[in-house]
Amino acid sequence: MVYLAASLFLFLRLPTLFEPYWYGDEGIYLTLGQAIKHGLTIYQQIHDNKPPTLYYLAALGGTVFGFRLLLLLWMIPTLYCFYLLVRHFFSGRARTVAFFLFLILSSIPLIEGTIANAEIFMLLPTIAAFLLFLQRAKKPSSSWFLWIGLLLGFAFTIKVPVAIEFAFICFWLLLTSLQNLKSLIPRYFFLLTGFSLPILLWTFYFYLHGALTPFLNAALLQNFGYLSSWATGSHTSSVASGGLSQRGLVLIGVWMLLAFLFLKKKVHRDVLFVVGWFTATIFGALLSGRPYPHYLIQVLPPFCLLVGFLFVHLKSKLLAILSLLGLLILTVGYQFYYYPVVRYYLNFYSYIFHLESPAAYQAYFGSRVNDNQNLANFLQASTTPQDQIFVWGDEPFVYAESRRLPVGRFTVAYHIVELNAQKETMDKLEAHLPNFIITYPMANRPKKGTEDFIDKYYYFVRAFGDAQVYHHRS
Repeated sequence: MVYLAASLFLFLRLPTLFEPYWYGDEGIYLTLGQAIKHGLTIYQQIHDNKPPTLYYLAALGGTVFGFRLLLLLWMIPTLYCFYLLVRHFFSGRARTVAFFLFLILSSIPLIEGTIANAEIFMLLPTIAAFLLFLQRAKKPSSSWFLWIGLLLGFAFTIKVPVAIEFAFICFWLLLTSLQNLKSLIPRYFFLLTGFSLPILLWTFYFYLHGALTPFLNAALLQNFGYLSSWATGSHTSSVASGGLSQRGLVLIGVWMLLAFLFLKKKVHRDVLFVVGWFTATIFGALLSGRPYPHYLIQVLPPFCLLVGFLFVHLKSKLLAILSLLGLLILTVGYQFYYYPVVRYYLNFYSYIFHLESPAAYQAYFGSRVNDNQNLANFLQASTTPQDQIFVWGDEPFVYAESRRLPVGRFTVAYHIVELNAQKETMDKLEAHLPNFIITYPMANRPKKGTEDFIDKYYYFVRAFGDAQVYHHRS
């Protein structure tokens, strides 16, 4: 089984190391990682709205190849921890099915398992925390809960929705300790201390760097507006207007039902635990109401465990079936989209065996990929590593691939527009006058004042596809 799993893992993951710069979010992460290496303080001097750990992982990776290689290595202990988790619940065929289902779904492009996103990096500490919780919850020592909290707190510094899974751990701990409520006090103390510590350490770090307010706003507070912006089209709307409060009430209702079934002993304890975890991850995946497939990666561990329950003889596996059907209905209702799988691997292996050209291989990932690569090569040849550029468009990998930083805080036009930062950006451009400005046609991202600024200070050099390159009139 080990050799089969290793072979399948390498077969599925190998193509990810050959992909070009094409995925927008990775471009942002790598650009912020590059900024970190240049000594910039994220959030204050360069912006994105996720917790900080992901950007330092991107800095460690450096390039899209390095970032994907880091993810490949990261997934090895992730798979091992999940195998231990599966072994806690199952033996025989159920164990095999649950483990290989997780291996495959987390390694193929269907729900963006191939992309170095926050959701896939947070799987390792989250799975490790749940494994430790199941192994140590019945032990007399409460200090183990510090490590459980630390793992989930570390996961929180990668992606915020893991807080819902932490809340479920607290709920389940209460439910299983009703006969010994005194034991809850030290356990909750260690659990909350551990969870808070990674967050407090980052808070102290940004305080020392004079960036406490930008950190709290961008990494934490702005996410509340983000939760409703898909439904309302505004980052300033309330969370309630995006339907989050209604979904929260549904989650609490489901957990109360699970508590009733637990106390009545109507359903097997293991099924109830996994269903509760499953509902927590679904709530996390639906926080913003956006149908991005990588959000479903958070759901994978309990989802695969629920599938495993279909292969064991438990009367209560009906609840597992209903939970899986509920996920199906929600993914259809929220119109989650998916990436092709077979075409992805055919494209890669056709390229490897020289059945198609490198340009054709790269064009699979987007019509701009080859042009953007040529643009990045041009910028590298025409500037020094200390030079800054400015890209008006949602193409952050131009910064990452050219190894050049942007003028101002923003790596993509949609951040400038959504945060109403056009004036701030224009002020930065006028103060620094970068050697090159690149613009992309974007009807939904009006370039307020940019055209007049370019006409005054820049002249057109050349085009790379629909990217227009302008050079400073020095």
